[in-house]
Amino acid sequence: MGNCFFVKPEIDPSSRDEHRAFPLDEVDLEKGSNKQLVDIYLTGPVLFAYGGSKIVRLSHTLVLKGGASVFPCEAENMKFAATYTQIHIPKVHRVFQFRLDYETRDTWFIVMDYVLGCCVEDNWETLSERTHDEVTSQVAGMIEQMQSVTLNHMRPGPIGGGAPFQGPWFSDYGAGPFDTLQELEDWLNHKLDVCLRFKQAPEDTPRFEFKDIVFTHQDIAPRNLILDPFGRVWLIDWAFAGMYPKGFEQSALPKQARNNKFSNLVLSKLSTSYPKEALQLFSIGYSLTTAALL
Repeated sequence: MGNCFFVKPEIDPSSRDEHRAFPLDEVDLEKGSNKQLVDIYLTGPVLFAYGGSKIVRLSHTLVLKGGASVFPCEAENMKFAATYTQIHIPKVHRVFQFRLDYETRDTWFIVMDYVLGCCVEDNWETLSERTHDEVTSQVAGMIEQMQSVTLNHMRPGPIGGGAPFQGPWFSDYGAGPFDTLQELEDWLNHKLDVCLRFKQAPEDTPRFEFKDIVFTHQDIAPRNLILDPFGRVWLIDWAFAGMYPKGFEQSALPKQARNNKFSNLVLSKLSTSYPKEALQLFSIGYSLTTAALL
């Protein structure tokens, strides 16, 4: 999710009504043009809209995500995760660009599977303690999978590039792209220097020194988890994902989750913690917000 404030998400309750008809029911997606899909995007039932992205229900099995903050690297992140992990992820069916009438540049769109189930955030308070434990155990397993292999041969940031580095450790303007891990390290140390200059970080905050990068989601939160009827947890919204230093995921979890019980349960089930990296990343908050342009 983006860093927009004071705006409620737009949700059309009918988009979750499994008894209604949807625009592409019984229609072969391969025969549908991009123009047809965009027409549904503009008029169809909104599953979720927030900030610069919107998700519209196409059929009982498909959704369409698009908007100014949607980039093709999100689909590449999902394809990578589907190929190299056992994490439950919606399948990507089509990625395309289209120039909307009211826009000056092309907008990216992603067609993917609709996951039938309940959003963990919407149901957290009514879920049993046992289900809390099962859900957070599955989430911890996802993180362990993503961090089990170092990927230093890959370029840092979103897979495939073509988009700014996004997520909790970057400003609303994004950052990069950075071709090397050293460039990312230098940028974060600059942000630390800004905080130190304005006395917004402890003077003894250690400088960033990275060694390894791993596949990282960066937005693991109850709102991005779907619990299906079989008890499986699906991880959605891969917009912030990519190759990032170890510690980014664990540090982001409490900030993005906004649910202390959830984040504490997940963190307690992980084999590795990164207190130094968390201290460093939380220390640069001033330079990612108030002083973002410095």
